Amino acid sequence: MEQILVCMDIRQDADGPFPLLNQDATDDFLAAVYRAIHLAERIKANVHILLVIFQKSASSPADSLIGLEGEAKKHLELMIETARSNGVNVHHYIAKGNFEAEVIRFVTEKKITLLILGLPHGDSENSVEFNKTLNGIRQNVRCAIELVRRKEHLTRRK
Repeated sequence: MEQILVCMDIRQDADGPFPLLNQDATDDFLAAVYRAIHLAERIKANVHILLVIFQKSASSPADSLIGLEGEAKKHLELMIETARSNGVNVHHYIAKGNFEAEVIRFVTEKKITLLILGLPHGDSENSVEFNKTLNGIRQNVRCAIELVRRKEHLTRRK
């Protein structure tokens, strides 16, 4: 059976909130989850959703991690519940550490056949960092990788 992985890099620096709370990052991730679930319905695959949390500062409060886990689950809960009611086997995981290393480990451990990632919107700094991470993952996994870009809202013509 095919194994699909969707993952999100959640980083915290000493002063800033988790990027998951950034609406663009959440929307990009949810677009990838949506794609994975609908593909799994068609090909009868298992879906694994992985959130990787990385804290840059040891002085950051640990209880904010607990709050993040609850917040992340809220974003995914409805999609997962709907997928399961449609017969899709969905698993949700949270890992702490380096995103690239955790994704490579997870792909190998769970024998993932397709990795789906949401393309970041925003500044070129995010894109450069995303491409660097993507290249590192590509060099170390033996599965297909699909990049998903969320659809922009259509504007009405006058």
